[in-house]
Amino acid sequence: MKNFKRILFAILFVAAFPLLSWGEHADIVLKVFRLDPETGVTRDESIAYSDQEPPGGGVKPRPLFKVKAKDRLVLQFILINTYPHGVNKDVTVRYCVVRREKVKQKEVPDFRGEMVSKGQFHLNFKPKTRVGARVAFTVPEPGIYMLRVDTLNTASDHEHFSAIDLQVE
Repeated sequence: MKNFKRILFAILFVAAFPLLSWGEHADIVLKVFRLDPETGVTRDESIAYSDQEPPGGGVKPRPLFKVKAKDRLVLQFILINTYPHGVNKDVTVRYCVVRREKVKQKEVPDFRGEMVSKGQFHLNFKPKTRVGARVAFTVPEPGIYMLRVDTLNTASDHEHFSAIDLQVE
């Protein structure tokens, strides 16, 4: 019986090892919140966490945040490099607020096109490197928009992103 338990444990360990060693390379927390125009205090917010591509558009459902046109909003994100095996050189971290055709649209926005707000950082990612931004903006007209933060050039078979859909009335 002891040998059976040892063999079973060994089989389970070998089968589970790929799952134990698999890990994410970036931890992203993306927030959008509405500010009270009188006090500047946060009234409500939505939060999204890391996802990855492929598949295009990721696998996690995106939160939907409803606001009115010209509300004072803030996009805030923190991205932490969790890849522990050396430096990723020339990584790009991008963020944007862009108009979309519909909620939960999977296609990645063209960062060269017109946007409500956008920015990017280029850096060498050492283990535990942090990068973030806090950007105030308003959306001038009703429609569906997406807030997105993503990585490029991480020397991986996938990239990380976080996104929130914004419904502007």
